[in-house]
Amino acid sequence: MFQIDVLAALPTELILGILCMALASPWFSTWFVFVAVTCFITTLMWSFVYLLSIREALKIPINWVLSELIGTGIQALLYLIAFIVLFAATAGGYGWHGYGANVAAAVFGIFNTAAYAASAFILFKEHKSSVGVAA
Repeated sequence: MFQIDVLAALPTELILGILCMALASPWFSTWFVFVAVTCFITTLMWSFVYLLSIREALKIPINWVLSELIGTGIQALLYLIAFIVLFAATAGGYGWHGYGANVAAAVFGIFNTAAYAASAFILFKEHKSSVGVAA
């Protein structure tokens, strides 16, 4: 059984991901756009896993909470690196076309990093409680 807290964070991550993809220019940082698109697709896949009850339908011995915890933690780390790279790429470009949009994308990248980190923390607490019960 999953906690509703994890599902509540998904729309936030998806909306922030859409903003990051829409605002970021691949001319400033291809890495940021790659991370935004990859994390968006992965989060969308996890939301379908929850909404369509695929976890319960598959009888595969996978620790779903741990696998999502690892994935969400990696996404938080990738977003952390990506917004720093985007800020560094836009540092010398004041006045260039798209400068403001890329700075806004980097700021939304900070918010998305916080959202993924919060989701990872919630998943960590859920994983620790499920390991404590199973042991």
